[in-house]
Amino acid sequence: MNDTKYQPQTINEVVFGNDESRLLIEDIVSGILPFPFEGKTGILLYGTFGTGKTTLARILPEAIERGQTGQPLSFDADFFGCQQGHSGTVIADTLKKQNKVLSFNASGKHYYIFDEVDNLTKTAQAGLKTTLNSQRGIFILTTNNISQLDKGVKDRCVLVEMNASIDAEYLPLARRIAADENVVLNDTQLLAAIAGNNGSFRSVIFSVLRLAKRTSRQSASAANIAAATIQQAAAKK
Repeated sequence: MNDTKYQPQTINEVVFGNDESRLLIEDIVSGILPFPFEGKTGILLYGTFGTGKTTLARILPEAIERGQTGQPLSFDADFFGCQQGHSGTVIADTLKKQNKVLSFNASGKHYYIFDEVDNLTKTAQAGLKTTLNSQRGIFILTTNNISQLDKGVKDRCVLVEMNASIDAEYLPLARRIAADENVVLNDTQLLAAIAGNNGSFRSVIFSVLRLAKRTSRQSASAANIAAATIQQAAAKK
């Protein structure tokens, strides 16, 4: 299976934990809220593991550029996977070089993604805080541990909570998986598979796929047994 097959590809496919988080993202993407705005140059996606923060972070640059300018990205966002204890030297050097020149994106903005930004050292976070003062970039950060972030970094970001939603919000995804597997599962069965996964896309996909494949195998087995019974009955005649 393609690991990204069931991951959200657009903002509309993202499952948000609450309406305010969705509205905040929609306001930025649509251009209702100018961005950067009033000293806020970053979007900080925070919450529990597996809720789609990194996926959303990858979607946002294209969505923001199209929403605010009507044009696609000319250059992809720079993605930084922050490692435990990362000093941020490479990140700082890259940002300094790029922020000296205008981007060729229609907005004139560079886009940067910092995944698991809490892994940066305190010194690196302090440097990032200074970088966030730039008006030439839009910065998208993710973290599972918002309490570990520099207060100045948080203050320069719009905070978007990404925690688990109610189980019913994952039903469209679960129905799609069942349809792809050619099995009939009702919502009660799908909700039972979704329950207990705490909003983790990976876990929801795994649980629903497991249920679908098990159901498919059971149906095939039942069909084989029925066919054999019919054959035996016919042979006795």
